[in-house]
Amino acid sequence: MEFRTFGTVSLTALVAVAAASIPATPLPGQSLAADTAIAADTVGAGTGTFGRMHMLLERTILNVDVLTLDVRVGPSTADRIDELLAKPREFGGLSDSVAAAALEATDVLARIEFHRNVGLTRFLGGIRDNLRRATRAGIVTPAQFRSISADLPHWYSFLADRDIRSGDRMYQRVRFDTLRTVYVGAEGDLLLDQVDVGPERRLAVLGGYFAPGSDFREGLVASVLDAVGSD
Repeated sequence: MEFRTFGTVSLTALVAVAAASIPATPLPGQSLAADTAIAADTVGAGTGTFGRMHMLLERTILNVDVLTLDVRVGPSTADRIDELLAKPREFGGLSDSVAAAALEATDVLARIEFHRNVGLTRFLGGIRDNLRRATRAGIVTPAQFRSISADLPHWYSFLADRDIRSGDRMYQRVRFDTLRTVYVGAEGDLLLDQVDVGPERRLAVLGGYFAPGSDFREGLVASVLDAVGSD
């Protein structure tokens, strides 16, 4: 297991780590025992009618499944999305409004499950591509992009000789300005348990998912709109 802390550890960070041992209901396709084993905190996120988003990312003309992404948001964000969907005409572009609400969330749990082997270089390239989109949208600054981009190879150095394997899972837990990242190998080994502190960490994760043009925004927002038959 690898545990690293970056930045100044605040009281918020300590509370988040202490709270990260009490799981709630399991994520889709995952047992409660597995969530307990990695101590990924699910308390508070995913409640409410619109507390969850889900998508399948496909690549190549053959529509090969690459990964599934599940995003849980806290009750306040779920309530905001519920309000948007209840009065869509008052808010104009509904897709943009839902994405904006998700971007403002401070209580989030994201779970990625990989369905194909992926090289580390390709994986980091995908993160940087989505982070660039977040930068262009003004969600993170150019300086924050450069700093995070430069740190990525260090953070994911445990994958250098292994790469990503089908069945691997990664969890990202956001609580205000604290980001906890947990990576579990397909064999069940805990390969990374890392805490980062700073508002740019939350913005980088959520911007990568919900910035205009990101690989994930359209699918995640559609999963909410489809749930109520919106278009």
